[in-house]
Amino acid sequence: MQNVKAFLKDKFLLNAIESHKLIINGGESVRLEEMGFEEGTSLERVHEYNAFTILTKLKFPIEEATEIESESVKLLDDLAKQNLSNEEIIKSLLEYRKEVGN
Repeated sequence: MQNVKAFLKDKFLLNAIESHKLIINGGESVRLEEMGFEEGTSLERVHEYNAFTILTKLKFPIEEATEIESESVKLLDDLAKQNLSNEEIIKSLLEYRKEVGN
C-alpha cells in the first residue's frame, strides 16, 4: 500500500477531504463560498468535484472517480458521514482500492 504519510502532505487532497466531510454532513447549510467555490455553485457539483479530486489523487481508476454512483464514491461518502480523520479516510480508501485490485 502506498505511504499514507505522503498523502497527508498533499494540502490539496486534505482540503478536498475536509470540504467533502462538510458537504456530506452539513447539507444545504454549507457555505460553499467559504471553501473557495463561486456563489451559486450547486452542492451536487462540488460533491462530484471533491469525490473526483480525492479518488484521482489516491490513484483510483478514472471510471471509479467520475461515476458518482460508483462503489468508491459510495465508500468515500460513507467514510465522510462518519466524520473520520483524514488519515483514516485515506487508509480506508487505499485498503479498498487494494482489495478490489485497482
